[in-house]
This record gives sequence, structure tokens and C-alpha cells, in this order.
Amino acid sequence: MDRKKAMVFAIIVAVIGVILVQLYIMGEKKKYTDESRLVRVLVARKNIAAGTPIERSMLTVRKYFKEFVPKDAVSVRDVTRILGVPPKVDIKKGEPILASHFREGGVAGLSTRFLSGAILPGERAITVRVDSETGVAGLIRPGDYVDILATFNRVGGTVVSQTVTILQSVPVLAIGSQVGTPNRKTARIARHYRTITLSVTPEEAELIEFVRRKTKLVFVLRNPEDTKTMEDLKKVNFASIFSGDTLKQLQKKRNQMNKKRIEVLK
Repeated sequence: MDRKKAMVFAIIVAVIGVILVQLYIMGEKKKYTDESRLVRVLVARKNIAAGTPIERSMLTVRKYFKEFVPKDAVSVRDVTRILGVPPKVDIKKGEPILASHFREGGVAGLSTRFLSGAILPGERAITVRVDSETGVAGLIRPGDYVDILATFNRVGGTVVSQTVTILQSVPVLAIGSQVGTPNRKTARIARHYRTITLSVTPEEAELIEFVRRKTKLVFVLRNPEDTKTMEDLKKVNFASIFSGDTLKQLQKKRNQMNKKRIEVLK
């Protein structure tokens, strides 16, 4: 009887073991076939010799699972930060582009000589005047993304004050004449910039030019990882403040964001 029980117990353990192994294999298979776990990474389209300024034609994009992406891999979003910058080492075809391929500070900035190469095909560079209030107190840096707000005192034929977000997630190419993140020597000077240069489409350039002739533009700095835009963003006027539940809804969302902030800090 004991032998039978032992045999049955052994069979049960074996079956459980097989099931667990299968579940593990299925989990691993799903883990490495889940498209949501793939990230786009810049890689060398061909061999790039040390000292050769990076051009867009030298780069391509491949998808890697997050687990296999090097920590210092240059993201697709940061491609403009390396255009025109020569690597300090040879980069072989198919290799991910890494920050360590460049001299310290190289990825953080662009070469002024190659600023035009940092503009995506189909986009244009436009320079806009700012001050300490509209330019986030001099804290914007090349490579950042900004939203652009404008307040109009007349809409249509009536006099109505209204604030509108005219563009979202616009990349900054330069601040003043500073292209790239300033070093220690130029950091203090860079904080006193009076203009910022943006990379925009021709249509966006026309919109910015039209609006800045009518009113002051205000630039709102974004988290570099947050480039998602919001559709149907509501315009703000006096009615938004003094009627309806707008303020309550805003405060509710603010509370949620503060909760996220606390969780991130933990």
C-alpha cells in the first residue's frame, strides 16, 4: 500500500513538474514574442570610422527587447543629438549606437556646423524670441521638448480672452547661439538666452509666425520621456474658471499626478 502511495505521489510530482516547466516555457515564449516589449534602437547602417561625423544616412532603426538594450543606447528620439558628432571609436555595421561611442558630452549636444543636419526631412528651423517668463526661466536646453501656448484677447468679432495650446511636443534645436548642452564654462552664459530655435514643419512654422505677430508665445517644458500629445485639449477662458466643474476636474487630475509623483519618488 505504501509503495502504491509513493508511486502515485511520484507520478503527481512528475506531472506537476511537467506542467510547471510548460508554463515557464510558455511564459518565456510570450515574454519574447510580446510586441509591446520591443523598443526601437538606433543602429549603424554601415561601418562608421572613428572621427567621421554622424549623418542620417549612416543610421537605421531596429527593434530590440527591452532586456537586451544597452543602458547607454541612443534612443531614436535623440537622433538629433548625435548628427554631426564624430564618434571616438569605430562602430561596426549593425551595432547599436551608444553614448559611450562619443566623447563626454558629445551625445548631449550638436555641432553648430551641422545644425542643418539635425533638422528632419520635411521640417524647418525657426527661431523665436523668449524672456525669463516665457522661456522657463532659462532652463530650456537643446534636445528638450516644449508645448507652445498663446493668449488672445480677441476671438472672431468679439473681445474674449482665451488661452490656447497651439502646438505640443516641439523639439528644441538651440538656445540663443548655443547648440547642444553647454559645458561648465558656458552654462552660466547659456542661461541668459533670448531666443530658442525649434524644429517644425512648414505649416507649424507659418502658425508660429502668425501667432507671434499677434501675441506673446509661452513655452512649457516637458519631461524628455513624455512626448505624447493630447487631442481636443480645451481652450481656457473666463467661463472655464467661473462656470462648470472645470476647476474641480483639474484639481482631481492634479491630485492623481501628485500621487504618481510620490510613487516615483519612492
